[in-house]
Amino acid sequence: MGLHAGQAATYGHARALLDWNARNPFCAQCGQPTLSVHAGTKRVCPPTDLASGTLKDRLPCATRGTVSNLSFPRTDPTVIMAVISSDGTKILLGRQRRWPKDWYSTLAGFQEPGESIEEAVRREVWEESGVKLGRVVLHSSQPWPFPASLMIGAVGQAQPGDGETIFLGNDAELESAKWFPLEEVREALLKGVSNLGESAPKGYAEGALRLPPQTAIANRLITAVVDGWWIQPRM
Repeated sequence: MGLHAGQAATYGHARALLDWNARNPFCAQCGQPTLSVHAGTKRVCPPTDLASGTLKDRLPCATRGTVSNLSFPRTDPTVIMAVISSDGTKILLGRQRRWPKDWYSTLAGFQEPGESIEEAVRREVWEESGVKLGRVVLHSSQPWPFPASLMIGAVGQAQPGDGETIFLGNDAELESAKWFPLEEVREALLKGVSNLGESAPKGYAEGALRLPPQTAIANRLITAVVDGWWIQPRM
């Protein structure tokens, strides 16, 4: 997270490819070892093998001779969302047990097969916090190669009344979820931003809200809500 943008992009690309190659050493169709080609961006199930020093034919594989012989790195779509109250005065944030004291962030989760981004946002928010969303607006995205996620950022608005009620019994992922007033969040963006493994910045008051760094899409989504991005007209 401390690298410059260009260096971070290079590292993230390499990290994702190394992880994918390490996790996929065998052909999904026939089970034989695959071969990494094209600088690690593809894996193939070849017809011959020279690993022993002597060229040998390998067992048949139904993938050979078609484009399906190539195995490409996977990308897992993941939704991450800043949730605002129905009246637009508060932001819903959650925290996991392993995070530092008073450190909160936006909610997130994997998109399921056959699910739209908007549906995934509403489902994940309900599963993790019990809050029910109405309007969902897409904001931005960020590759997250740990190991292969694409973070799809959105802003969602809670339904009024019971829709804003927090209930953590659907999913045990979060230790806590709270509604924070916009002014408290705005103050935290100024004085409480840091990486997970870092100490709170200078000027931080003990017990105040802490938030992810500016390099994280969670921070960008929270900032967008505080700045009123979600109420701007959409094209």
